[in-house]
Amino acid sequence: MEIDYSPQSVPTAPYRQIAPDSESAVLFLHGITGSPAAWFPIARALSDHGVSVSVPLLPGHGTRWQDLNATKWSDWLDAAKAELSALSQTHSRVVVAGLSMGGALALALGADDSPPTELVLINPALYIDSPLTPLLPVLKHFVASVPAIGGDIAHPDRCEYAYDRTPVAAIASFASAQSKLRNDLWRVECPVTLFISGSDGVVGPLTLRTLRSRLPTAPAIRALRRSRHVATLDNDADTIAEVILEKVTSAGGATAGTPGDRE
Repeated sequence: MEIDYSPQSVPTAPYRQIAPDSESAVLFLHGITGSPAAWFPIARALSDHGVSVSVPLLPGHGTRWQDLNATKWSDWLDAAKAELSALSQTHSRVVVAGLSMGGALALALGADDSPPTELVLINPALYIDSPLTPLLPVLKHFVASVPAIGGDIAHPDRCEYAYDRTPVAAIASFASAQSKLRNDLWRVECPVTLFISGSDGVVGPLTLRTLRSRLPTAPAIRALRRSRHVATLDNDADTIAEVILEKVTSAGGATAGTPGDRE
């Protein structure tokens, strides 16, 4: 699949293209401190193949890191649920693709009473890999931010437009939600495809082991040997895009080559 990596005019803006003849849609969820830019090239490529796509800007993102500190997991999850509901009303199949925290949000949607058709997870985050994680509930009252976690990309010419600082209160909320999510994985009954990068500076191997042991059905695992954490913008992005396209078109849910309406 041909992917154009040039950014849209406002790289952090949401992106939504609805193809009127498509029975399938893909909801793309970005990571914490990140932006829709992480998914934009893939989403645009799928839209060019007649697939309905939506890449929402999650609350607190796309502005400044201080705004993210004023939001929490429930805000991000509510936004993801609202967009899934909207897409489900007009499409018979909705695939949710999530990167990092977006992967955790996707799993939360999969464990919900109204799950999507299928999940595609790229380096999902089920743990905050730091020895300070147990201290986050207290630390957030004294430390506003720590160094950035964004931009873990092997390709030298691509950017996810993430914040230059990581807000501690937001990370504390995420860590608290991760604990509950790990206990709810048994409720995820929709198929899961899991992409794991060979070198990841953000998410450690414990997430993969947890998903293998706690999901009721074993996920299909694909290795991304040339990419780091933000694999959706990295050297294996075309592989991710092709797998997602295959999932939505194999069921007859999209009209290949038919561009979606511009909204």
